[in-house]
Amino acid sequence: MKHKKQNMNRISLILFLFLFQFSVVSAQQKVKVILLGTYHFNNPGNDMVKQKERNILSKESQQDLDNLVDKINMSAYRPDQIFVESDFSEKKELNANYQSYIKNQYHKFTDTIKRARLKRFYTEGETFQLGYRLAKKLKHQELYPIDSLIEMRFDILMKGIDSNPKLKKEFDEIKASSSDNCLEKSNLSEVFLCMNEKSELDANLGFYISFANKVMINKDYSGSNLVADWYKRNLIMYSNIQNQLKPDTKNIFVLVGTGHAAILKQFFENDKNFELVDLAEILNSK
Repeated sequence: MKHKKQNMNRISLILFLFLFQFSVVSAQQKVKVILLGTYHFNNPGNDMVKQKERNILSKESQQDLDNLVDKINMSAYRPDQIFVESDFSEKKELNANYQSYIKNQYHKFTDTIKRARLKRFYTEGETFQLGYRLAKKLKHQELYPIDSLIEMRFDILMKGIDSNPKLKKEFDEIKASSSDNCLEKSNLSEVFLCMNEKSELDANLGFYISFANKVMINKDYSGSNLVADWYKRNLIMYSNIQNQLKPDTKNIFVLVGTGHAAILKQFFENDKNFELVDLAEILNSK
């Protein structure tokens, strides 16, 4: 009986050590995530709260982008894959243009674009100015788009706001209190550090939860429907990250607008397969 008890204790110890080792290995296998929430470089004016212009094509901004790329490249979390806020269904187009970018022939595509707004998107947008630049520096052969073009009916939301004096006043106060102070920082690293502070991301997400969600016309829950679509869009974006992840990938870089970053941050924090990297650790490096 004593011998049997000793065997059981030995088995329990072996099982404990196995589970402990498995948990350690699992922790080590977490994919490290550099999540960068950004403003839209081409400033299309689609956001409900408009932002100031900051010329990404200026000499200073171009140098800032080069410095930023160098910091990411030289970090301990050098990305194996780059995920960008581009339409998932247009992955071939995204990477065909990237191949021409690598060969310094990207202008042959952008020079053919006649519509000024669209031209700004392809020449000034963060996917091309930062995503392409970083991918080329890392000698990557492709980027991974994640966006889902779910229709966001902000026009319906605005009808609900405009028809309710109390909501209209609250919305005007939100717009007045929103600050572009981050965009006034001296360089892009400081801009991004400011925009990705917890308070900034929380305020971005808070707009949807504390304000937009309660908007309705005749109890149609138009605000809740929009917020649900917003979460659905971000969940699909997150799924596009999960399903494009390569087996040997250890580090990834995710470049999205700050509105998306506020939600994706929560997803990454609650996913046992990922671990967020402190952005300040990278952007404050020399």
